[in-house]
Amino acid sequence: MSQHKHNRIFIIGHPGAGKALLAKTLAEKLGWKFIDADLGLEFHIGRTVKEILGRGEDEFYHCQSEILTEQIKKENIVVTTDASIICNEKLRQLLSTEFVVYLQVSTSIQMERTSRNPAPLLLVTDMKIFLDKLHHERDDLYSESANVTINSDDSALEEHVSSIIKIISNDQFIGVTNKQVQIDERDLILFHKKAHTPTRISDQQAICIKLLAQGKTSKEIAKEINISYRTVEGHIANAMELLGCASSKELIALYHDKH
Repeated sequence: MSQHKHNRIFIIGHPGAGKALLAKTLAEKLGWKFIDADLGLEFHIGRTVKEILGRGEDEFYHCQSEILTEQIKKENIVVTTDASIICNEKLRQLLSTEFVVYLQVSTSIQMERTSRNPAPLLLVTDMKIFLDKLHHERDDLYSESANVTINSDDSALEEHVSSIIKIISNDQFIGVTNKQVQIDERDLILFHKKAHTPTRISDQQAICIKLLAQGKTSKEIAKEINISYRTVEGHIANAMELLGCASSKELIALYHDKH
């Protein structure tokens, strides 16, 4: 399956969306490895990570960060993520340069699926209230962090798997390249602010920096190249770290110095 330019796929979404089944089936079709990184703590307890762990929440997300960082080093994998992953800014930033599929699900379907395969929601007194709360807090974050959004309410597994494979096969992942924004080798090599050494950045980062240098905001860039503004912010933040910049102004200055 080396013809696929995108060699890691991360599945995000609520419990009951069918993330694991989608990821396993997708991995089998691609001949890739399935990795289950969904800890499922919240859904088994019936409380959010913050409610369960309190001050220990930071350590939990640090653990999640270590898990995700290790997966990003691998190739030809499909990863099911924990439902809470989207609540942490650092984790969203790590996902921002990856191919991410958001598997949507409605509360009613979650409840229907859970009734067939009941999880030990130990502390839930009203499941609908619990699930609705998670939707209210996370739906927008999931949408903003995803490159592809699929609604799983119809349970059309094979159709969803085929659509994802078609997207990665046809290079429709806008984060990798964008035909509307032309970049060349000069855009991909910038000089580190402190070390003054030539540093290569990714295509995604180069596109965002080029548009940023034209005076566009993250939201304007996102609209122009059809990705979420959080993904744009992730590309810019990663480029700043790579190039030793403390602000976007310094990043823009490096770009103009090269051009």
